[in-house]
Order: sequence, then structure tokens, then C-alpha cells
Amino acid sequence: MSEIIKATSVVDLLDYITAILGIRPRRSIAVLPMQDNALGPVLRMDAPPAHVPARLVAEAIMPHFSHTIADGAVLVGYDVDPEAVQDLAEAITGQGLPVHQSVAVDGDHYSTSDGLGGEWSAGESVVGLELAYQGATRTPVPEIPEPAGADAPDALAEKARLIHMDHAAAITEVRDLWSHVLTGHQPTEAQALTLTAALCLAESRDRLIADTYSAGDGKGWEQVFIGDPVGPVDWTRVEAAQGVLRTLITGASDQDAAHLLATLGHTHWMQGEGSAAGTAIDRACTLDPESTYARLLSRLTTIPGGAPVARDPERARRPRSK
Repeated sequence: MSEIIKATSVVDLLDYITAILGIRPRRSIAVLPMQDNALGPVLRMDAPPAHVPARLVAEAIMPHFSHTIADGAVLVGYDVDPEAVQDLAEAITGQGLPVHQSVAVDGDHYSTSDGLGGEWSAGESVVGLELAYQGATRTPVPEIPEPAGADAPDALAEKARLIHMDHAAAITEVRDLWSHVLTGHQPTEAQALTLTAALCLAESRDRLIADTYSAGDGKGWEQVFIGDPVGPVDWTRVEAAQGVLRTLITGASDQDAAHLLATLGHTHWMQGEGSAAGTAIDRACTLDPESTYARLLSRLTTIPGGAPVARDPERARRPRSK
């Protein structure tokens, strides 16, 4: 039998959330349902804009607990105004789920609804260390590659070339190149720049994402984006794409790397690897907080239940045995 781990402090709760999600949340709301004194699963969502009423946010949260036996909850806001966290706690309580404690986290400092505060270094509590030890037996979350940043070659000219050339010819060029590297060919520097540019432009990026999941040109290839491709997925091809994306990230600027990391996160989400997806997309949002693509994927990949293809036993990825 597994040893019961007891959370007795706020930092224990924060480390519990981090261990369950596999990431330190950023600009997020986390809700932990409770039954008596037992903590349940963690629901994480992007922090809503300030103008959205707390009542509407609470109404969006509550349906996710329809299948959860809970007599209360803990609410944590990361990088969110403490007053907004408290307003949301009151709104959730008004919806019928009493919030026993709300916590606002800003950097390495936390404050609670009852006036307490303190410092938090993720993973250093007894709970954090114990969960880290237990997690060592599970498949580790892949390390995020570091982008080249200011040392990256400028991809702007290559983006302009793709935009201004014949549309059909541009799409054909990048799709052929993508197919070439997914069969094991190492891209040259020029090819890497072309792929980086293509993956930062919406239409060519969406087309390459569809090709990654073997969607072809048939009806419904757009379904790939929401995690529900029409046909079977060649997961070996997806793993090859992950390798290419990781290579491209190491040579990209921060803004371009944000696009690539978000796409990498999408592949992990499709595989059912929520922690790896969250880690990559959270890094993308940090590198470029203004990236609408990264923010969109952050919202998509945190929908409870995961990608439809990952839940389908006939289509889901089956990791190779070690």
C-alpha cells in the first residue's frame, strides 16, 4: 500500500499542485476539490482577464466537478490579484462548493485569505520532496530545449519569402521539406530556417501540424488541431516531429521558439502526456506572453479529459516498452 502523504501547510498544498501538474503554474487558477480532509485532483485553467466577472468564471469551473465527490475546495491563484482570487473563491462558494482556503501566489511569495503569508520555493517541502521521490519511478517530463535567443539567425526574411511567393508553391515546398526531415534526414541550416519560418506562419503551420498526424488532404484534416484526427495516427512520425521541433527550438529566437514550443506541447497532448504538454506550452507563454497561438494552446490542452485521440484505445499512442 502506498504511504499516505499529509499536507499540513500552505507550502505543502502548493507543492502538491506542482507535483500533480508537473509544472509551476503561471497566470493560472488551480482548484483542488476536497472530501473531508482528502485532496482530490487538480483543475488548472488560465487566469481569466480582469474584466470577466468572477461569477462567470465560477460557472465555468463548477461543471468540471460534476463527477467529483467534494464537500469543499482550496483555490489558488498564480500571478493573479489577491482580491480577484478572493472574489472568485466567494463566487465558487456561492455556486455550492465551499472554498475553505484561497491562496494568491506571486513569484516565491504567497498570501492567504485569512491574512497569512510566507515564502515558497517549489518542491522543497516534505510533501514536495516525497512526491518528487515517488515521481522518479514514472516517465520523466522531457527537458525543454533552450532557444538561441538573441544569437538566433533572423527568420524574418524567410517568412517574407514564403508569404510573397505563390501560395500553393510555398505550401508544397514546406510540406515536402517537413516530410523529408520526418523520415530521418537532418535539416541543413537553411532548411531549419525555412521550417522555423513555416511553423511561425499560421496557415503553413496548421498544414504541417496536420501532416505530422498523417491527416493528408482528406476531409476533416482540421480536426487534428482539436485532438481528434479522422484517421489512424502514425505515432512514430509524431515522435520524429518532436525530435525535429526540439532541434529547431535550439536555433530559434525567443519569439519563434514560443511557436515551436507550443506546437511541441500539442504533440505531447495528443500522446496523452499532459505534464510534458504543460511544461512546453508554459515555457512558450513565458518566452512570448503576447503569443495568441501559445495562449490558445494553453487553453485547449488544459481542457479536462485530454485529447480525444489519446482517450481512444484504438488510436491512442502505446509507448514502446523500455
